[in-house]
Amino acid sequence: MLSVSDTGKGMDRRTQARIFEPFFTTKERGKGTGLGLSTVFGVVKQCGGSTWLHGEPGRGTTFKLYFPSHLDAGHRIQPSARADARIGGTETVLLVEDDEQVREVADLVRAARPAIKVLFMSGYTDDVILQHPRAR
Repeated sequence: MLSVSDTGKGMDRRTQARIFEPFFTTKERGKGTGLGLSTVFGVVKQCGGSTWLHGEPGRGTTFKLYFPSHLDAGHRIQPSARADARIGGTETVLLVEDDEQVREVADLVRAARPAIKVLFMSGYTDDVILQHPRAR
């Protein structure tokens, strides 16, 4: 299970009912494609997983992505003893989108924690991410 929470505006039930629809966005025109969460939903579903969300207006949102613990009945993933020793539940993953404000959040985090790794990706079909100096 992967859990991602924020302390943003949250969302009402009406928005939650549509949040995974392709091209649905709550952002103003030209500020988002509405493909991010629908892509996540599709990837999780293709992996045999499921997606859960909880949000309340003014209280942020939590997404939980559940993935199967095995590929199929004949190929079970067996974690090594060494891998088990590394699992601590305190790992941090920074998710960054192609919005200028969010890239500024990434710059602030990098300034505070220079060793942090940041992965940039985009739902756009052109090579905007490759042209951006932070992607190199």
